[in-house]
Amino acid sequence: MGRADHPFRLPVLLFKSLYSLSFFVPLAACDRGCARDWAEGSGVGGMGPGVSLSMNAMDCPDGLARCEEGVVFAARLATIPQPCKGPTGACSCPWERLGNCPDRCAADGVELVIERARAEGQLCAPRPDAGSFVAPLGSAAAAAAVCDEGQRYRCADALVIECQSGVAVGRCVKGCFAQTASIDDDDVSREAAFAMLCSR
Repeated sequence: MGRADHPFRLPVLLFKSLYSLSFFVPLAACDRGCARDWAEGSGVGGMGPGVSLSMNAMDCPDGLARCEEGVVFAARLATIPQPCKGPTGACSCPWERLGNCPDRCAADGVELVIERARAEGQLCAPRPDAGSFVAPLGSAAAAAAVCDEGQRYRCADALVIECQSGVAVGRCVKGCFAQTASIDDDDVSREAAFAMLCSR
């Protein structure tokens, strides 16, 4: 007699199916968060103390820097639970002070995607002895690179592109500080864009 013909096999399979169904039906009928509470109470998943299944959080990325009133700051990676019930400072993405500019910022409050080691050199206004780092283009030429939505200026192949007009307005003598570096802020002047996007 094969296993499929065993007289007790069908009742056993039926019992297992009903048991599995009784396990999942309550979870399907749960309100939001019920499954999480059940899992935490049952110790499923091997989660230790202090570990939460909550998905309500704000992620703070690193890799950003900005300059304000002559001081350069860099963003720090963090995750802030939402809603945040701590003091005001604890509920905002953290920024670390990197240093002071010799004079002033190239543009106040503009965030740039940049490595920390290069932030001061690109976000502070050029020093008088900085030398030439950009050659303005007398007659604007159509740029081969295309800006992404929301960008004000973009640097590609050593050219600074004014995104609204789609033309190259300057050539970086030492190239872009990073290929396809960009500025999104609409209030940045052309001179400030040269200082921030061209390698110095």
